Amino acid sequence: MPIVDTKIELNKDLSLITSANSENSLSRTGQDDPHSLPGQARTSLDNAALKEYLRKALLAPNLDKIAPYLWLAFTPDHAHISPLHFQAARGRSIIVTEEVYLHLVWYYDRIFIKPLPAYLLSSAFWEYIEKTDIEVWQAAAGFMRTYAYLIKFEIDFRKAQSTELGLIPTDDKVPITYERFAAFIAPFAELDDDRVKPRYHYGEMRLTRLNWFARFLLGRLTYHHIHAQWNEFLGRFLAPFLTVFILLSTALSAMQVELAVQSAPQGSRNWDAFSHMCRWVSIVILVLVLVVSTLLIFLVLFMFIHGQIFAQKVLRQKRSKVKKSKAGSKSGVV
Repeated sequence: MPIVDTKIELNKDLSLITSANSENSLSRTGQDDPHSLPGQARTSLDNAALKEYLRKALLAPNLDKIAPYLWLAFTPDHAHISPLHFQAARGRSIIVTEEVYLHLVWYYDRIFIKPLPAYLLSSAFWEYIEKTDIEVWQAAAGFMRTYAYLIKFEIDFRKAQSTELGLIPTDDKVPITYERFAAFIAPFAELDDDRVKPRYHYGEMRLTRLNWFARFLLGRLTYHHIHAQWNEFLGRFLAPFLTVFILLSTALSAMQVELAVQSAPQGSRNWDAFSHMCRWVSIVILVLVLVVSTLLIFLVLFMFIHGQIFAQKVLRQKRSKVKKSKAGSKSGVV
């Protein structure tokens, strides 16, 4: 039985066909409908072309590859997703993209969200993909589960259906209401992590951190190159090096002043007083540079350690939940 029942499906444009040799394929329900995927007029329903398109449209292989290490920088919780209405409260604008590898990736004041394709609202599609490509099923199911958190309230639903965003397709025949959508998305919200692709074991992810993972684990300069001009990219990349350079230059200048004072000939009282002042100013500057550098290092270490402690806590809670679920299944308690 597919995860989406025909009673709650929101798109009825597809039907599943099983040939005499047990090969499954999709067809449009209406005789006059084009032989293409709903919402994707350029994608044929021929099996070879359809399977190739679905793998490109729904799989995020790079994120799945580095997923075992993402807990080092991200909260290992698939529910770590803010509803649509709350994105503005966090100072983020929503950027609609068809690239699934950018779905729920945020960068400073913006977050990328992939809209729901019309074919994912069809029961026939879920039955078809479960029988033909389990990897795509897991990716699609994980993707759908994110919408259970993106759209929690009716205000989120209205925002998603607005002409500005268009995250949820509309149906002129039978309008998609919030009540119908809530019933449709409910089965996906109950899915455990072991039934979806590793990328969807996590919720929102910061692009700046993904870029660092890409350099070390994917052998790429960035995960996603967002800057059109190289000077913008280099400006952000070189900022920490410039900070270190400024601190070191200040320290070296202070040490030079101290050495110059020590080698200066003794003269009048005014000159001795000035030399004494220069010596103390250089010492104070060196101490300040040391204090600022130490605070910066401790701040970075504190944030990293705090993040690791929180990540481990979430992982322990997830493991405990899985153990309780397995124990309940063995004892027959649901």
